[in-house]
Amino acid sequence: MRVGIDARKIADFGIGTYIRGLLQALVTAAGDDTYLAFAPERLAHLLPAEVEHVAIDAPHYSIQELIAVGRAVDQAGIDLFHAPHYVVPFTRTPFVVTVHDLIHLHHPNPLARMYARQMIGRAVRNGRRVLTVSEAVKRDIVAVFGCLGDHVVVTPNGVGAPFAAPGPAAEGRYFLYVGNDKPHKNVDVLVEASTSLEGSALVLTGAPFERFRARDGVVVTGFVDDGELAALYRGAIALVMPSREEGFGLPALEAMACGGVVITSNDPALVEITGDAALHVNLNGEPDADALRDAMRRLASDEALRRTLASRGIERARTFTWRRCADLTRGVYRASIGR
Repeated sequence: MRVGIDARKIADFGIGTYIRGLLQALVTAAGDDTYLAFAPERLAHLLPAEVEHVAIDAPHYSIQELIAVGRAVDQAGIDLFHAPHYVVPFTRTPFVVTVHDLIHLHHPNPLARMYARQMIGRAVRNGRRVLTVSEAVKRDIVAVFGCLGDHVVVTPNGVGAPFAAPGPAAEGRYFLYVGNDKPHKNVDVLVEASTSLEGSALVLTGAPFERFRARDGVVVTGFVDDGELAALYRGAIALVMPSREEGFGLPALEAMACGGVVITSNDPALVEITGDAALHVNLNGEPDADALRDAMRRLASDEALRRTLASRGIERARTFTWRRCADLTRGVYRASIGR
């Protein structure tokens, strides 16, 4: 079986982690299968050595990517194409698509919402199968786009090696946020909740967060590598994910694997992934910051609860592996082309 994967987003945050973890696990147990990655030359160093590289670049969310990437796919001589994002190029090649969430359907820009609905709908209708990362998102896809349940297959994300091994912890007394600064992430509510917490800082990691650099008690690190991130997870009072909506919640999984403690909203996907290994806060009402602050204070003062949640988190995280994701994905590949 010869499979091509669109890896143009391999350097991104969530989708990039998914592409890197999946590709590495696929080639580790490839057998007779061959994998090609469609990616710009500047990102070739991120691809596993066993993956054939097809150099292609095109602006995301553009007509050019639909045409140019589709042409490259059709010329590659593959049995199946895997689009790890809902924008699938125009191609005659059978394809599967990963839809990580439906967050773009709630974008404040009506044109962006319309584009997302059209592209996701097209991918769901025309794809041999749809992959997604949680049962929560599967339910949403089936409900919104009216497809059959067995057309959507859940292949949960895994934990990268830096987060699955013991290591050093960052010093200090702090809560941690990891991710971007998009509106659904609720970072403003988190910053507000942290302002009156005495004796602890809030560390924001990932996006630049320039608008918070001058706030008292807020530390902005920008992007850090996986080793530094793992140390931040281990040293934090808790990772806090106050998102209004998520498809999975990779930082929560990574923190649990590191033995960290987690606070999340009660978003269905976050509750599904963290289970009884996290505190879940209802952030759908007013005032959200007070509810989040109460949870943060509780964990800061209850060492026994932190130990319990950390122990549960380590055990829970062990069930999420990239090997499992790859095995489930390869099963979808074979079913999609009748092998």
